[in-house]
Amino acid sequence: MRATQPGRFRAVRPTARGWAVLLVASGVLVAATVIDRREGLFLFLFLILLFTGSAVYVRTHRPRLTATRTFTPASVSVGEPTLVRAIVESRDNDVSAIASWRDDVPSVFGRAPKGELPRRLPGSLRGYRAQLEYELRSVRRGRFLIGPLRVTHGDPFGLVTTERRIADPQPLIVTPRVTLLPDAGLRSSSGDGAQHDLNLLATQRADELIAREYRAGDPLRRVHWRQTARRGELMVRQEEQEGDPEAALLLDTALAGKNNPVGATSEAHFERMVELAASLGIHLLDAGYAVSVIESVTDAVPFADGSVPYRISRFAPGDSGGLLDVLAQTERFDVSDLYNVSAGLHPVIRRTGTVMPVFAVLGQLSRFGARGLVSIKVNASPAVVFLTRTEGPAAQPGFDEIRTLADAGWRAALIDQRTSVEAAWTRVAFGDSEAAGQADSRVGS
Repeated sequence: MRATQPGRFRAVRPTARGWAVLLVASGVLVAATVIDRREGLFLFLFLILLFTGSAVYVRTHRPRLTATRTFTPASVSVGEPTLVRAIVESRDNDVSAIASWRDDVPSVFGRAPKGELPRRLPGSLRGYRAQLEYELRSVRRGRFLIGPLRVTHGDPFGLVTTERRIADPQPLIVTPRVTLLPDAGLRSSSGDGAQHDLNLLATQRADELIAREYRAGDPLRRVHWRQTARRGELMVRQEEQEGDPEAALLLDTALAGKNNPVGATSEAHFERMVELAASLGIHLLDAGYAVSVIESVTDAVPFADGSVPYRISRFAPGDSGGLLDVLAQTERFDVSDLYNVSAGLHPVIRRTGTVMPVFAVLGQLSRFGARGLVSIKVNASPAVVFLTRTEGPAAQPGFDEIRTLADAGWRAALIDQRTSVEAAWTRVAFGDSEAAGQADSRVGS
């Protein structure tokens, strides 16, 4: 949305009284011409000059009004209300020429809030000060500009009016819905049979998760015996990596098309995926994890090899606001034939240099994408993938991809738009997720 320049006004418009004056002036001119009376011409000129003077006055007169707008809360989730409060102030006591106010809002919020300018607040001894309040509720996530706030003012005779801006547009972040996930244990076996429990992630120490190969000169007290037994080679704790444990959250941001049947097939499909990713991310942050959110596709320039660029955003434990702000603005983008949904996971895993929890929220998945996730599994534990599908002619079964991922050790669940976030989480936290996903899919079809 392009912001207007400070002080910019809209076209001067005649009021009902102004139109009446113009009609009377026209009638006087016609009558004076017919009966040949010069006095009528003087009256005509007087009315026209009166109207013109009023228009010039409104055009050049700027009410000395300012406004400060605040949102409570500053960011809000989809469907939740936010209270908008604007304090309007002026150095002039008389604001009788100002008739009304209107705040421009995007269409997702419904009609633009407007009303009559209220009386000044009690205790305002000098000048004018009033408070405007209204609620906004969005049915879509995103970053929206609220404003500009405009007031309608006219001339002392009430012949013409115009609108002027008194407050600049301000951004309002509408975040995706978040479902608080239960702390039920998510158990998954790694290739050597070791068990990992998600509800213990918050109590695990980082030095139990991060290790590297032994190098000459490393003190024996730093030997990581658990990792040594697991890998069959001497491993030591990596001190510079000690701190918050890390997890990766992959969100498929591909725009499905006829030539590339991958990613989300519709806006509603993608919004469901974002809601699931937001719930997972908040759950991990609350568990004490630093979370790397990978958007698998962006609008950046493709890499030199023609592959699709991705975006990685990292959030420290407790930074739920930052994570939700990023997910509030994520979008879908077209992909090329070289699209690899898991490409962004590789630099995250290389940076940590160890096995880490990986969660993936995907749309339609190609066989090539499934093979890429299979190659990631050796560095992911637990490895959890939610394969979401839409309904209708664009829907793909996804059974083969689910089976491929499950055979590689992924906790894989096939869910649709009717599956709640909590039900999807429970599906991978307990029981055979592959069988549950296929059973539910058969029931829904």
